[in-house]
Amino acid sequence: MEERKTAAIVLGTIALIVIFFAVILPKARHSGTQTISFRQCTVNFVYGNEGVDSDIYSAAQNKLGLCLCNYYQQKPDTAVANRIIQIYSKYDNNYADSLHLFNNIDSIIKHKSNLLDTMILVE
Repeated sequence: MEERKTAAIVLGTIALIVIFFAVILPKARHSGTQTISFRQCTVNFVYGNEGVDSDIYSAAQNKLGLCLCNYYQQKPDTAVANRIIQIYSKYDNNYADSLHLFNNIDSIIKHKSNLLDTMILVE
């Protein structure tokens, strides 16, 4: 009888250790605040919810794109324009079927609030 209690305690402890290393520890390592930046724009976001990481990263890129649009309106720069177009073409999922309509920087800047809307991606 005593051997069964000892075996149950040992097996229970081993199961808890396995759960800790397989489930809890990887999530703790993966979650945290990440930062992306370009020129004067910086976006901080929490990265760690498995399954929605790509949406969170896309929303952060779009938020960076919105900031870069505002920066570009104040001080036009070719590198900033290229980065905005890159963000729009890679991370925007709202108007993917009409990508050819917004292929230059002026049309993206004009429709920035609709094209780079971060709420659509996170909801």
